[in-house]
Amino acid sequence: MKKTLLIILSITCFSAHAQFWTSKATGFSQVNRGVDDISIVDDNVIWAKAYDGASNTPQNVRQFTRSTDSGNTWTSGTINLGTGQSTLNISSITAVSATTAWITAVPSPTGSGGVWKTADGGTTWTKQTTALFDTPDSYTNFVYFWDENNGITQGDPSGGYFEIYTTTDGGTTWTRVPSTNITAPLAGEYGYAVNYDVVGNTIWFGTNKGRLYKSTNQGLNWTATQSPITDFGGTVRGSYSFSDINKGLLYGSNGTLYSTSNGGTTWTAKTFTGNIGNRNIEYIPGTDAVVSVGTTPNSSTSYTAYSTDNGSTWTEVMSGTQVTTLKFKDASLGFGGGFTINSTTGGIFKYSETVLSTDHFTSNKNLMVYPNPTTGLITVSGKNLNEIKIFDMTGKVVMARKVSLSDNLNLDVSALSSGIYLLNAVDNSGSTSTLKFSKQ
Repeated sequence: MKKTLLIILSITCFSAHAQFWTSKATGFSQVNRGVDDISIVDDNVIWAKAYDGASNTPQNVRQFTRSTDSGNTWTSGTINLGTGQSTLNISSITAVSATTAWITAVPSPTGSGGVWKTADGGTTWTKQTTALFDTPDSYTNFVYFWDENNGITQGDPSGGYFEIYTTTDGGTTWTRVPSTNITAPLAGEYGYAVNYDVVGNTIWFGTNKGRLYKSTNQGLNWTATQSPITDFGGTVRGSYSFSDINKGLLYGSNGTLYSTSNGGTTWTAKTFTGNIGNRNIEYIPGTDAVVSVGTTPNSSTSYTAYSTDNGSTWTEVMSGTQVTTLKFKDASLGFGGGFTINSTTGGIFKYSETVLSTDHFTSNKNLMVYPNPTTGLITVSGKNLNEIKIFDMTGKVVMARKVSLSDNLNLDVSALSSGIYLLNAVDNSGSTSTLKFSKQ
């Protein structure tokens, strides 16, 4: 099966100012080497994969870049796939540390494609042979890991059902998800490279029939629902993103925005003001803030736009700067794919503003969480609090409370594992704020 990856082939110049994004050098020596997939591990470690953005007939590219200082400096590397690699292209990347990452390579019909892992920061890559992808229909769209052990890789239908594998041992052993656990594909249905989203243990991927496949248990069982659009990668494609396991947005490149409050089971057309980029849309996890990049249906001018009210109002920035893809860890750390000018200039953008974290509570300094760090009990202090949610750093909701317009709320978080959490508060006007706290 021949498919076109979700990439951007036209090139524009970098903006001279850094209003929303600051340009960083990915270290690739090739001019117009693009970035179209980014994996944020933590506040310091980020990986990204490259593609050929210089040609209307892209060449196969097997390169990555990595940062260990919060995306300020990057070191590029080559992904050596061994014998037969000249026919292979990298379709996705996911990482869990500065040393450990996985990539998928396509095409796969002869078994040459599949999943590779590095445990030494990208110096060497080893194929994980139990994720087979060895039939004439095989095509490996993406790989994703929740941690160093638990992961999933998704491919197109093979043998009458989507070729999906899961692992609990870092990919040493992959097990194909049986057909009885996956909604059957429609005739001619397939997925797209890097067309997926993850919140906690829930994962979605889109298809050329406009359907969203969804699993709530890290890929072991799947259901499918029809979205409002006909194709997630066609002429009227769609980009979607979820803030939590229920709240999400879907934007069709024909200019229509949809929202869901039940994890994508149903969608409602949403009115909005401003312009939304038609290439990619990305929620800041656990918040009302969302970013988009691309163009409008009637324009070829690239820009970034952001909203802090769940997509109702959009502010356009960085007009004329083309961004290929988006990835945000939180309201302080995010990245957009770009294009290299040379090995010391360009290739990726780092978010450099504060607009995504400005809201009612924060601007008025009304929301506080204390003690921070805590070993068990915390007090949430605000004004007219209406709802509290706590997210872990994967975006999973680990606690939720409805309150009656309280200014102070005591929560027992002693059952939570040690780590960093995001607390999202909503007041009676619908304004939100998100703060970090540490559980020891």
